[in-house]
Amino acid sequence: MNPGIRLHLGQQIAMTPQLLQSIRMLQLSTLELEQEVRQALEENLMLEQDEDSEVTESEAAPAEASNHEEIVAVSANDATALEQMSEDFDWSSADSWSGGEPMDDENPIEDRTPAMPSEDIRIRALEQLRTSLNDPMDMRIALAIVEAVDDNGYLESSLLEIAEKLSELDVTEQDVAAVLHKVQAVEPSGFAARNLRECLLLQLRDLPRKTLGLEMANEIVRQHLNALGAQDYAALREVFQTDDNTLAVAINLILMLNPKPGASANSPARAVVPDIIVSGRQGNWKIDLNPATLPRIRVNSLYEKLLIGSSEHRVLRDQLQEARWLVRGVEMRNTTLLKTARAIFSRQAKFLVDGEEAMMPLTLREIADTIEMHESTVCRVTTNKYVQTPWGVYELKDFFPSMLGGAESETSGTAVKAIIRRIIDGENRSAPMCDGAIAAMLHRKGVNVARRTVAKYREAMKIASAKERRLQKPRQALRIAV
Repeated sequence: MNPGIRLHLGQQIAMTPQLLQSIRMLQLSTLELEQEVRQALEENLMLEQDEDSEVTESEAAPAEASNHEEIVAVSANDATALEQMSEDFDWSSADSWSGGEPMDDENPIEDRTPAMPSEDIRIRALEQLRTSLNDPMDMRIALAIVEAVDDNGYLESSLLEIAEKLSELDVTEQDVAAVLHKVQAVEPSGFAARNLRECLLLQLRDLPRKTLGLEMANEIVRQHLNALGAQDYAALREVFQTDDNTLAVAINLILMLNPKPGASANSPARAVVPDIIVSGRQGNWKIDLNPATLPRIRVNSLYEKLLIGSSEHRVLRDQLQEARWLVRGVEMRNTTLLKTARAIFSRQAKFLVDGEEAMMPLTLREIADTIEMHESTVCRVTTNKYVQTPWGVYELKDFFPSMLGGAESETSGTAVKAIIRRIIDGENRSAPMCDGAIAAMLHRKGVNVARRTVAKYREAMKIASAKERRLQKPRQALRIAV
């Protein structure tokens, strides 16, 4: 073959660094975005806090909700487009744009991330033991005990095995048992228990002595835990020679305990800050971005003017480009989020009036077609985003329930769950309704679901069966007593 040069024409789709950054910012939660903006303000000289800016409102065309005449009025943050990227920017330089991670190892992400409280239950237990154990020998034994605790909070090794591991300290099994008693006194209650019975007894021990049903609950856990697990309430009534109400108080006290204290400790509660606020009243709903969550940043105009026409200061010019990208990315994120929320509530306007029972089936494709974007964009912008409604704070993902098959009209699984919850809340406590009776009531409302579907939804909402609810009659009195 003879060497030669050939010219080919072709098309190729390339994602620019700016587009990649905008896509990544769409899926950031409020706290993650706040941390990234704070980091950018510290590292980029061309960015500054925009303390004086306020959210401006502009009237938008009312959106008509489908299948009814509900009007949703939306207010938006209509910021003007920023200056376009300079044409002479060197796109080939990897150091000229930031994809989130630094290009060198001098400032790793671990050094820029604020220290958070440890989520490991064992580390938190040791922190508590350091203040209560003064003897170095006891602290060594406590460390060996804590290391043998699994993620659910249970002690996996026997006392003899722990003593053998500490053979160089001449520790006996009795010494380990004495320290274990101190380890089991830390939070959460039930930590370092050797079995379920001991875990429940430790939690009952920490309750006030005057707690109603405490004595019977202790006796059930010590001697009759198998009968309780088998729900053999008749045998328990015969053993204690008591009535249903008294027995139910003791059983409910046990059911309030945590069988896996370590698992719950490893899942700390998250602070939820709504990104969208829905306010107003029927026929005049307003959808706004939450001003408290909007990053207030802007490009430093003074430094920007000094760089105009200058071919020097390459580092500052690159920082200027990064600053423009970040400001533009935040603006695009807010605009897309608000547009998506507007489309969602134009379909779910009945929810704002009647709650979850009026939740309509909705898919990502429907919203994507409405706002003329891809489904993946809708998925990103609704992930970890929350909205404050008249019925409480919800994740935007919650407004995409699936359609329930077999219904005579459009009915979502979320709506059916809400109806089941309302039926159970309004039932006669002395004669709870079984799943078949609930399914029959739903059938009369035009929702054809099987009994097993009702049972599945009831279990998903952590609602007890009719037999168990019959024993839970004094639950409210129990809470007051405790």
